[in-house]
Amino acid sequence: MLLPNDIKPESTVFYYASLVLKEIQGSEDRQIIMIYRSVKDKHDISLKVFAYCLDWLYLIEAVKVDEEGQILLCT
Repeated sequence: MLLPNDIKPESTVFYYASLVLKEIQGSEDRQIIMIYRSVKDKHDISLKVFAYCLDWLYLIEAVKVDEEGQILLCT
């Protein structure tokens, strides 16, 4: 799923993670559910793929999630 051979690049976790990151950067309310709803409305992303995106962004140290469910950008 990360680097598929048989589907479009727009269907990869890397691509969706960039959309999620863009939404986080442009959002005042950074609650996980609010970011998910916003991305889902614009790009029809599943909750499973959204979770993969957050995992990927966390692994590359682009974001972290605090105890209150806020997504924070790492600098």
